[in-house]
Amino acid sequence: MARARARLADLLDGLPGRAYGDIAVRPFRLTVDGVLFGLVVEAGEEADGADDRAELHPDGLGFRAPWDGLYDT
Repeated sequence: MARARARLADLLDGLPGRAYGDIAVRPFRLTVDGVLFGLVVEAGEEADGADDRAELHPDGLGFRAPWDGLYDT
């Protein structure tokens, strides 16, 4: 594992102008051979969308506000 982390660090260090920041991802869905792939928004009951969540398929990772990268399994 340590060797893999070191290799990843080397690869990332070789990227010119690398900067970390916020990204935007839009929902999508694609079904292949009956398997759903995508980031699917599931609307909650609140009218303002405060309890909306997004589910990453087929992994089953769930995301919700404040959309900070934390997830539920």
